[in-house]
Amino acid sequence: MRPGLFAQQLHRAAAQRGRLDPVYQDLSDHWTAILQRLYPVWALIGPGLSDLGHIEIHSRTVYLESETLLASREAIAAGKLEQRAILRTFGVALHETLHAKHTKRWAIEHDIALSESEDPGERQLAIDRRLLEEPRMEAHGVRDFPPDSLRGRFVRRALQAAVVDVILPVFVEQILASLAAGVAPSRDLAGRSTVYLQARTHYGVLDSGVLDALRTVWERVLGRDDVAALDQLYASVIWIPDGDLERLDAAAERYREIVGDPEQPPEAVGCREPDSSGEHCHGAGEGESAGDAGSPGSLADALEQAIASARDGQLEQLDHDIELGQVLQDAAAGDRGESKLGRGRGTGLPTGRMPDRGVDRPPYPDEVQQARRYANRLRRAMTVGTRQIEKRTPGGRFDGRAYARGRAEHAAGRPVSTHPWRIIRQVTAPIQEPHVGLIIDTSGSMAAYEYALGPIAWIITDGLRQIGGRCATALFGNSAELLCDGSRRLPLVPGIRTGGGTGFAGDAIELVSDRLEMTNPRRPRFIYVLSDGGWSDTRAGVERIRWLAELGVPTVHLSIGIAPLSVECDRITVITDPAQALDQIASDTVAALAARRARARTH
Repeated sequence: MRPGLFAQQLHRAAAQRGRLDPVYQDLSDHWTAILQRLYPVWALIGPGLSDLGHIEIHSRTVYLESETLLASREAIAAGKLEQRAILRTFGVALHETLHAKHTKRWAIEHDIALSESEDPGERQLAIDRRLLEEPRMEAHGVRDFPPDSLRGRFVRRALQAAVVDVILPVFVEQILASLAAGVAPSRDLAGRSTVYLQARTHYGVLDSGVLDALRTVWERVLGRDDVAALDQLYASVIWIPDGDLERLDAAAERYREIVGDPEQPPEAVGCREPDSSGEHCHGAGEGESAGDAGSPGSLADALEQAIASARDGQLEQLDHDIELGQVLQDAAAGDRGESKLGRGRGTGLPTGRMPDRGVDRPPYPDEVQQARRYANRLRRAMTVGTRQIEKRTPGGRFDGRAYARGRAEHAAGRPVSTHPWRIIRQVTAPIQEPHVGLIIDTSGSMAAYEYALGPIAWIITDGLRQIGGRCATALFGNSAELLCDGSRRLPLVPGIRTGGGTGFAGDAIELVSDRLEMTNPRRPRFIYVLSDGGWSDTRAGVERIRWLAELGVPTVHLSIGIAPLSVECDRITVITDPAQALDQIASDTVAALAARRARARTH
């Protein structure tokens, strides 16, 4: 009997505070090193931590139930782990991580709102949405890595093992229980099994041939036309973009239209609700209703055949694959200190100064120099060439030879062709100065970089203002606030304090983009988000990012130390120190100006 949800939460809290058996702690550290070659997550493995798998989005921690997925404590301590058990445990961990990467927070909130509705239809819609979200988000996660790459093969093999060893047995257990009760097969069960199994054939996690025996039963229960309609629906569901609520709602309604009325009222179905924090927690495949096929060739027999066939096929693959062993060797090298994986730490304080601790102050000389260098780079990028102008009157540079030649020509009665004074003027391209939006994460995880946040904002703002550009800066943590709209200079380097969460990044993006000229294509425009990767999208923020992308304005995520799990942006750049953000922003703006200068020169 697994512990209840409250007991699991207590176990997780204890594990987060280091109160985990040393055997499980060492195993968790080892698996974290492996998983972080794929995603920025931490793993905690132990008994009673979850109902198979759970991920906390805010801490990026995956909790795995060791007894069911992996092995007993004695087997783990002795190092006697089956390769198959290791692979399926990775599969469950990756499945949960893909939820954090591709299931948007506002989509979970939408499901919660539907599930709390007084309308039974909306409660059923929430259940069907969560059902279709399983293959949708997993398909996006699988496509993150090419199928012929080392990581791509490993992710697919692990997910295959999780499906065969975790999801299919759940169906078998429920169906065998219903056989004893004499319950007839249901359309609802057949439909749900196609979601968990047939949908996965569209992105290569399951071989279609494995399901041949099942397909006969599906056609008998649902009808051939409905099975084909469901298959067509899944082929489109797996391409629905992250956070597109309307399309997923429409797909869930279409699914229910094909399958028919549910066998149980929505409140009685075993699919667990997401908790109020929006975290995702479930055992893979949970929530299927029981059904029965009491004849030879029944659904239970077909599932058992599918399990045996899939396992045999995977064992043959694993005999020829070295992905798992290679990844384990890499992790062992990382434990010996050979890994180059970033840990989200900076390279130290600049020039030996202490952190500013939230106190506004005048800029230091090196910061003034940095702003001037940035402005000079921008000026050079905008300069097309020079033009020399000759003058009779003083002002500029005196040319003695030109003066003597002019006097000689005048004395000889010839027209004067030279003048003694010259000035050189730079000719700039017919483009406008850049507008840059800078969004800075001030959550508690950014405390290690607090010393650099204020200087970065001041240098970028001052450097752009020197050439007539503009930088609007916003901060986000437990709220969002505008630090500077770019219309005036920052007289002091702002003291930026850190602490809190990361729930208002979308609001900060809206704040800065409203203060800048984002619709002018003659002006280079950028939005930068400086964070340690630990923030999540909001629907409003994503809509604004996509609107900016339509206008040709890129949103660039400057992630310190480690890549983020789920952010909507045009480009992610991982940096090891916040000071590198200055170089990245300078390079991008200079490159944009130089490109426009080249186009202006050709025209």
